[in-house]
Amino acid sequence: MDIARVLVIALVVVFVLVRRFGGRPVKDQDRLWVLPAVLAAVGVAEGGLLAPAHPVLSALLLAAGIAAAFGTGHLMGRAMTLWREPDGTLWAKGNRTVLALFGLSLATRAGLALLGAAAGVPVKNGPLLVTFASWILAQGLALAARSRRVPAAA
Repeated sequence: MDIARVLVIALVVVFVLVRRFGGRPVKDQDRLWVLPAVLAAVGVAEGGLLAPAHPVLSALLLAAGIAAAFGTGHLMGRAMTLWREPDGTLWAKGNRTVLALFGLSLATRAGLALLGAAAGVPVKNGPLLVTFASWILAQGLALAARSRRVPAAA
């Protein structure tokens, strides 16, 4: 893995942490699928979803990564603190549970990548982007479902 890739991954992690824990308005719920769709499309276009030398193993690792990302993303969306401001704007903010789930998500992704690399499946950007897309989609779906139950400001 080259230094540029490590730097990009580190910047993405910092960006995600700031967005999740700094508090942000929850908006555009009718378009929550757009960013995940773009990330997934870029991941597919990047290629490397299936390793030619290990197609079954790489498919299993990809499926496990997507399932784990969707699961932790869903749990993060359910664990985030939600509230409405007096103007009616819905806000979300991360907490310790979300931080722990974020760590679990990173550890799971790293573990799957290491397992694949040990078996000869190269680590590529495509699968990473596809799993990241499912993680974001799951969070958005969970937040959207919960936001309907947050009462309007008095």
